[in-house]
Order: sequence, then structure tokens, then C-alpha cells
Amino acid sequence: MSVNGRSSPKQHRLAFLFNFRPQIIVLVLLSVAATVMVSTRESSAIPAFARKYNADCAMCHYAAYPRLNSFGLQFRRMGYRTPVEVNKDQDVTNVSHFLSGRLRTQFAYENTKGTIERSEFRLPEVAFIYAGAFSRNFSAYIHGFADNGSNVDLHGHVMGMFGSAEKYFMVRIGQMHMLQQEGIGGFDRPVGISTTPIHATPLTRAGAPSTTSAFTFDLRQKGAELSYVYGPGRLFAMVTNGLDESGSGTRRVGDVDPQKDVLVGYDHILDDIASGFTIFYYNGTTHALAGMTPGFPAVPTGLSQTLSFSRFGFNVNKIFTIPGTGFFELMGGYVRSYDNVPIQQAGGDVTGNAFYVESQQYITGPELTFFERFSFIDLDQGRKNTTRKDYTIGAVTPIETWLRLAGEYTYTDNVFSGVRTHLALFEVQAIW
Repeated sequence: MSVNGRSSPKQHRLAFLFNFRPQIIVLVLLSVAATVMVSTRESSAIPAFARKYNADCAMCHYAAYPRLNSFGLQFRRMGYRTPVEVNKDQDVTNVSHFLSGRLRTQFAYENTKGTIERSEFRLPEVAFIYAGAFSRNFSAYIHGFADNGSNVDLHGHVMGMFGSAEKYFMVRIGQMHMLQQEGIGGFDRPVGISTTPIHATPLTRAGAPSTTSAFTFDLRQKGAELSYVYGPGRLFAMVTNGLDESGSGTRRVGDVDPQKDVLVGYDHILDDIASGFTIFYYNGTTHALAGMTPGFPAVPTGLSQTLSFSRFGFNVNKIFTIPGTGFFELMGGYVRSYDNVPIQQAGGDVTGNAFYVESQQYITGPELTFFERFSFIDLDQGRKNTTRKDYTIGAVTPIETWLRLAGEYTYTDNVFSGVRTHLALFEVQAIW
């Protein structure tokens, strides 16, 4: 029913359910159908490790590449070593044991309210990867890639492991991810195509450095990390340069200020499949030089305004075995945000809350994984209804030992900006 001539919230929800564009429905059905019908075989992840250990993806990955199982998580923690290789010399004569390539191609359909519908072919990544231990204690990771044929990036870090396989210190230094793509309990790489928005997008207001922090957990930064691993648990601390005035953690040659950002946390592997959790706290600063960032009032030349911010929360996942069928997984996370805005800016301090929940169903035999995710971000804009909600469904399967196929659909309802978007992605990823 309607009130005073206006549609009720229930009617809006019904309209959302029944007014999908036919093109989107067709794309989603085609993606899922193609995923289900292809002839599948086991797949390998970073093929260099598959070649080195003469193994398939099941050694390190669940449920589909690039997600890691517990053995894969510990293998990465130890600097790409198995427990029996700890404190042993490494053979580095065979380059194929360290070097791999990756190619991701996509077809995307996007329909955003108030804009023209778009469909396009994309090339998100053409990459080479070097990873592995090259001595008794040291390892390296190097990743070079081109994004859609235009943005070229090269980054990497060196790792040092000291101790036994059961308890050891690990040091990392270089340019690297912090939690996303490096952590556990939902902080590993997604099994689908996209990363949850609470990890990949700013969590307060619009995210411009002149108003609030542009920090996201998916950013790479230059810094160093020290961790202590005892059995399945890991205590870690990271010090990084932080973000520059443009919101980047890697663009500048020199740091814009002498202050450093700090991340501390603890993660724990709960079982032999890949269940686990992470708790974390991040504290950082953003410096915007006068006249460089829109929104800052004039200040004497050479001075800057400082925005301090923090993020803390947790991520957890639990996998349940379904005998004769496969696995069922529940995953979720929460982030609390706080931005201490400079006194010269209007609006005052900013707080925010964000969470997501996700479920996955892995079916053995066809090696097929379905996933569903809901993400919620409260941007704290100082008025009612400043939230963003994302609804995502998809499926993924390997189709060769070196090839995987994924389909994904996301509906974004951004009340803060008034933008509503339908995005369907179909991706083929090759690794060798």
C-alpha cells in the first residue's frame, strides 16, 4: 500500500525484485549455465609450485583458486616453504619452479541509474609472478602486471624466516598488501571475481583525502612487517609509509611526512580445511599540503593539515563438511572506522560501521562453487540514509588444469550518492 501517494518501503523492495532488466537476467543465466555445463578437471594455482612439488591445486587451494586451504596458508606464512624444507638449502637452478604467468579476461555489463548502459570486454590483468624460497632463511615475491593494457605496476617484497616449523619469526620488507590478499578468515583472495566492498572501498563518506580517509584494506603499501607464528596462531605488526595526499600508498618516491601508519593483529587457523579468524587494528595519518587538495582552506605556505584515522574489527570464516557432497562455508567481517578531521574543516569527526556476510557451497565431482554475499557500509555523512548495500551472487569452476571460469552479478544500492548499479561479470582466468 502507499501512504500520502508515496510508495511504501515494501513496494520499493518488490519493485527491486521484479524490475530487473532482461539483459542482466540473461547474462547471469548464461554465466551460471556455462559454469555448470563445462567439462571440468582439477586445476593448479601458481603453477610453479605445482611443477616444483608435482602436485595439483588440492595441495594448497580451497575451494577454487586462488583461495588457500590451511596447508596453503601455512606455506605462504613460511615464505613458500613446506614444513620439511624449513632451515634447509634451496635449489634455485630451475626457474620454472619460481616463475608463473597469469591472464584475466572479462566481459562486463553495467547498468547504472541515470547513465547509458555499457557492455565491454576488459583485460584486468596480464602478469608474471616470481615466488619462492631462495636460501635457508630468505624468500621473495615479485608481481608485475598491466591493468587493461594501460597501467603497468611492479611490486614485491623480501621475507626472512627464523625458527622451526612449529614456531618462528617472519620478517617482510618491501611493497605489499596488508591484510586483504595476505590474511585469513576472509582476508584471503576471494573465490569469486570481486572483493567485498568493506575491504576494497573507503568506509567513511566519499573517501576523498580532503574530507575523510581514502584508506582501504586492498591497498598495497611500502613498509615492513614482523610476525611471530606459534602453531596455528600468528601475532603480527606492520609499519608503513601510509597514504600520500592523493590517497595512494605507493605513488610517491619520498614519503610526504615523517609519521608512519601502524597495523597490529592476530590471526588463527582453526582446522585443516581453511577455517580461521583475524582481529586487527590500524592507525594512520593523511597529510594534505595546502593548495594541493581541494577542500582545504588556505594555510601558510609549507604547512599541511593532518587527518588521523583508525580502523579496527575482525574477520571470521567456518567451513562445514557435507559427506558425499562437498563443503558449506559461512564467512563475515566487521570494521569500525574513525576519522579525526582537522578543525579547519566543517562537519567534524567521522565514524562509520561496515560489515559483510557470505556463504559458499562447494560441490565435489563437478568442482563447482556457488557464493552469495551481502555487504553493508554506513558512510556517516551527517544525515539519514547514507548507506551503501551490495548484493552479490556467482559461481566458479576450473575447466582445465590451467584455466578457470567465473560468473558474478552485483546489485549496488548506494543511498548516499543516489546511484544504483547492476553489474554482471563473466571472467576467464588462465595461469601457467
